[in-house]
Amino acid sequence: MTLARCGVWIIGVGLAVVMSAPCGWSETPPPEPAGRDQVDELLGRYNLHPSLEKLGRGLANFFGGWLEVPLNVGKRYSASDTGGSLVTGFAYGMVKGAVRTAVGAYETVTFFLPYPEDFVPILPTLEYYQHSTKRKPLPLE
Repeated sequence: MTLARCGVWIIGVGLAVVMSAPCGWSETPPPEPAGRDQVDELLGRYNLHPSLEKLGRGLANFFGGWLEVPLNVGKRYSASDTGGSLVTGFAYGMVKGAVRTAVGAYETVTFFLPYPEDFVPILPTLEYYQHSTKRKPLPLE
């Protein structure tokens, strides 16, 4: 084959490929989204977002109430009085953990009732669940 024939053949194959490819304007457009998700629509219609947040908060407090113990031990630890600080931290943690677990049980059982007013949390969020107080990992060198 000569160089001219190869060029004609490559151009012909290229045109055949281009002509057989579907054109963008001949395709049907994708269907428009039907709107919001049906679950979101139901939650919004019956105003279930606050009650489900209360349920989640109650379950987190009920199952995570024990996290108050190591948190309070760490807060109250001092190197000068190790034994006393560990005992007081443990005692504070046990009391706060029992309160948090009881509040979690209350919020879990009554998640569908707007008490306290407008599903406001009874206790502040535990520091383990707050994003801003988490320690950042040490950089690898």
